[in-house]
Amino acid sequence: MTFKKRNFLPLFVTNYLGVLNDNFLKTLACFICIAWVGKERESMVVTLASAALVLPYLLFSPLAGRWAMIYRKRQVVVYAKGFEIAIMGVATVGLMTRSTITVLLAILMMGLQSALFSPSKYGLIRDIGGREGISYGSGAMETFAFAGILTGTLLASFLAGSVTIPVLSLLLFAIALLGWLCSLMLKADEGTPEREGRGTLNPFAFMKEMYRRAGDFRGLNKVVLGLAVFWMIGSMVQMMLIVYCRGDLGMSDFQTGVVMSLAAVGIGAGCFLAGVVSGKRVRLELLPWGGGTTGIVFLWLYLFPIGGLLFGGTIFLASFCIGFFKVPLDAWIQAHVEGRELGAMLAYSNQFSFLFMLLASGCFGVMERFFSTRSVFLFLSFLMLGITVLLFLSRKKIDRKLPGR
Repeated sequence: MTFKKRNFLPLFVTNYLGVLNDNFLKTLACFICIAWVGKERESMVVTLASAALVLPYLLFSPLAGRWAMIYRKRQVVVYAKGFEIAIMGVATVGLMTRSTITVLLAILMMGLQSALFSPSKYGLIRDIGGREGISYGSGAMETFAFAGILTGTLLASFLAGSVTIPVLSLLLFAIALLGWLCSLMLKADEGTPEREGRGTLNPFAFMKEMYRRAGDFRGLNKVVLGLAVFWMIGSMVQMMLIVYCRGDLGMSDFQTGVVMSLAAVGIGAGCFLAGVVSGKRVRLELLPWGGGTTGIVFLWLYLFPIGGLLFGGTIFLASFCIGFFKVPLDAWIQAHVEGRELGAMLAYSNQFSFLFMLLASGCFGVMERFFSTRSVFLFLSFLMLGITVLLFLSRKKIDRKLPGR
């Protein structure tokens, strides 16, 4: 099958608009609800808003994986995007009545919606582009996702204090509606769904069971670990930049936002270029280059403190390089897990990654309390270099040849 890049566009735009609305609503809550509850409850609102988007992935990934196995994945995506329109109704009620609890409920529902259709959404990459389109599709998918994060965050930052609640609500509805319309344009060559789901829906038993089942695919658990470490590093970088840029480097909120934007743009650009460079193959040889360079850049930032434009450029470089670490791992799962089993494995990977994102919060809190903020760079360097070495030493198991490669 010769894939055509234009066939991916509805999937990419659907993904972009969903991620945009997630982050637009979450950031709006952080700005608007804080004004309602007072500065003293700021950290509570931010924590609850972030947790509302993360917890559903930990609790409902087993159900999401089952849906990707027993239903048409395109159908799951279309229904989920339709549900997003209803969620915006809940968010509108919360914004209009100045109810923080209702707004947080809407964010929780968005997290649930995103978690439930994530394996189906990513599972469509192979169904749309075939094996030849896996690397390109994986890289571009992440590019659009990080573009959505950036756009949603910046849009909320600019509009929260300058436009009325009805206008913000209308914009939320418009983004959701456009995303649903894009999902209707999806065309994919899916396999036959399974008649009934396998395994448990208990999130803890699911993780244990999937760890065992992943052992049937040589190297899969190490690949899942690599992706989980990627998301842990990304979460810690996001938290650290807020504190380090403002506290240690004396940057303004605007300058801090610029640096955080550079990080998001860097990851998106790196993922896209990694997909393009990989072409029609899964190129794990990019992984040690991307991971090793990222680890060295983090170490350099710890040893030689810098500020201003040079710091922003260095963060961009680290973020760009880590894209070459992530995309080969994403593409490997798509290429090696056959049939409907892919949905369950993507759900397992999601669950593991979000568990590591929660772990990132704990690690950052401990390091902030007992060490300097800059010491996070040293921790990230060791973590990045450590997982890169582990995957490199396991390359013979991981990089086994596929038929036709």
